[in-house]
Amino acid sequence: MKINERLASLALVAALSAPVASHAQTPPTNDARAQAIARYIEATKASLKHPLRDATNVDRHSAEVGKRSDGTPIVIDLTLPRPSGGKPIPVVLLLHGGLPDEASIRPKAWQVFRDWGTVLAASGVAAVMFDHSLGVPRRRLDQALGETDAVLSWLAKEGPGRGLDTQRLGAFVFSAGGLFVPELLNESRPLRFDRIAMFYPSTGVVPGSPTAAVTDAALTTRMSLSAAAKRLASQRVQLLILRGGGDALPGLLKLLDETTADLLAADVGFELINVPGAPHNFDAATDSEDVRAAIDRALAFAARR
Repeated sequence: MKINERLASLALVAALSAPVASHAQTPPTNDARAQAIARYIEATKASLKHPLRDATNVDRHSAEVGKRSDGTPIVIDLTLPRPSGGKPIPVVLLLHGGLPDEASIRPKAWQVFRDWGTVLAASGVAAVMFDHSLGVPRRRLDQALGETDAVLSWLAKEGPGRGLDTQRLGAFVFSAGGLFVPELLNESRPLRFDRIAMFYPSTGVVPGSPTAAVTDAALTTRMSLSAAAKRLASQRVQLLILRGGGDALPGLLKLLDETTADLLAADVGFELINVPGAPHNFDAATDSEDVRAAIDRALAFAARR
């Protein structure tokens, strides 16, 4: 798929955070390509639909925490409450979905993720955001996990000195970021997650998707929340799943609903919030009482309230 065809497909989901739904049936015209790129750029400017995004009592810092496999730096944005009151601050790692390497504006620069950092810090929780290499349609899970581990190792070493409570570590995963979850909860990670909130998540590889066509069975299993259900039940991790009731990505809701049934069958403790009629990427796409309530619940979940 050419870059502009990818951008045209990704523009349909606004934040470019989900698997590409399908290949274009006919090559787009030059005007269509230009419009797709314009929509993509506009999508990166979309704000979080929550009033705390305008909070001013937060501090934002950048830090280089390691190197990628190609030698380029891994840089985090760390957003902190101000003042912290002297008590150790819980931490949330923000994990975006997959997008093509050709997408020129990476998620750390997207307004919605900057806003998530602000609202979390304004709620008393430190937020860590970085760009990973999961990709789409081919998933580079191990490369992305290596980058994530570099961030976690930095937090383990530097976090306590910055007032962070790394024993209270959570993650907010968005769309295809849900594919990380089974491995995030693996004991091999440098730090342990005690809670994860999943927003309009991919809970595995959607059958029939472009990702399914280029993913082998072993990797598919590693990214499947259903396959990890029995292990999650024994770990007693706290899960919050936020479902967009109007999500139009082909196959996503069907797989999500099958996964929640598997979690129940394994006796996994989790909380499910359905946001009626809400589309994929509802936190940046829909300003409604239901969306604000869902974001409020996620903030309380991160702050352990």
